[in-house]
Amino acid sequence: MKIDIHTETNRGDIITTLEDHTETWNGRTFTIPAGFESDGVSTPRFLWSMISPAVHPQTIHGGVDHDWLYRKQPAGWTRKDADRLFYDVIRADGFPLVRSKLAYAGLRMFGGKAWKENQELAK
Repeated sequence: MKIDIHTETNRGDIITTLEDHTETWNGRTFTIPAGFESDGVSTPRFLWSMISPAVHPQTIHGGVDHDWLYRKQPAGWTRKDADRLFYDVIRADGFPLVRSKLAYAGLRMFGGKAWKENQELAK
């Protein structure tokens, strides 16, 4: 995935995809278009040392995929699918097991609000 990491925008976005990125997970495929903006991993700063900072080489890929799924909510994808894809991608990218589990648990506990807010925008 080719990305640009830049100064945070007024929306908090710090990553922009530079080319289309196609992801396949559990037999399903989606494409993130060039120009998509992401805020990386949305971990509160005080938890960065335990989980992950917003931009980390082993979580960028999963963070961008996850943000796109949360924002666009393509047909057939659930919040749980998006969260599990994030976990699987960061593990495949070598992120440590315990920190990956903490990140996944945080998504499951606190991601519902963002998913619901984006449901209206995705329509």
